[in-house]
Amino acid sequence: MFHTFKPIRTIQLAALFALSVSAISSFAVDASKLENLNITNTCKYCDLTDAALAGRDLRGADFQNANLAGANMAKADLSQRPLEKRTLSTNFESANLRKTNLAGANLTRANFSNAYLRETILTDANLTGAILTGANLKGANLKGANLTDVKLEEGKFCNTTMPDGSVNDSGC
Repeated sequence: MFHTFKPIRTIQLAALFALSVSAISSFAVDASKLENLNITNTCKYCDLTDAALAGRDLRGADFQNANLAGANMAKADLSQRPLEKRTLSTNFESANLRKTNLAGANLTRANFSNAYLRETILTDANLTGAILTGANLKGANLKGANLTDVKLEEGKFCNTTMPDGSVNDSGC
């Protein structure tokens, strides 16, 4: 038995296209959140999942309780963050933070599960209670960082400078 297919009408195609665009854009970063970040340097409690923030100067940006899961922040500068501007409980899960400068950042309870932190500068950062499970820390600099109550299970180390200045090559 053969089925015959009727040609799809232009209206039906337009409706199908509109549905597919709305489905795709539902996964896109909210442009208003990015604009707010550009203007105020603040993104508290916002969702920037998969945001493209590579190479950005984000010094002093406030990402408190923000969701940056999967964000590309490679070579971004989040260094020298004052205590009132913090990334407290921020979700960086699976984010690309390669060569990002997080020196002196307050990253208390931040989630870096499976994050790409290769060659990231974390000198003097406060990582108290942070989750670094499965994070790639190859070549990262943690000198002077506070790792109190940090979860480091399955972390990847190679040429990683630890808080005491020693080098961890356990994963080379």
